[in-house]
Amino acid sequence: MTTIERQVSWLFAANALINWTLSVRGIVDPTGMGVAFGGPPPNYPFMVRLWSAFVFMFGCMFWEASRRPREKAALLKYNWIEKTLTALAVTAGYAMGEAPFRLMLLITLTNWLWIPFILWGDLRLRRGAPA
Repeated sequence: MTTIERQVSWLFAANALINWTLSVRGIVDPTGMGVAFGGPPPNYPFMVRLWSAFVFMFGCMFWEASRRPREKAALLKYNWIEKTLTALAVTAGYAMGEAPFRLMLLITLTNWLWIPFILWGDLRLRRGAPA
């Protein structure tokens, strides 16, 4: 495995672990998860559970991509796309007073800060790193 493949592998494995860790409570206890991040108990807990399930599923995909990044290069773009869409939705919600500060902080730490590195890994591996 080349150095870039190793770096991308670690990057995507770390993101898989983050996704899995953060999603479990939302699946098991969606009301508690909403309250933990500073919001009121959700009117529709199943929506928190559903989104958490998607986060878990994306973690599975990130893990798959991390195991053989060159062979799974087509999957890499979905990591930064998912993180960007989630970050934009939460940031817009925060700007409109619909999302609590703790959720915005979480999204900053788990999405906004990671997007440039994930995008770099995707582009570097798919567009120029030697095999």
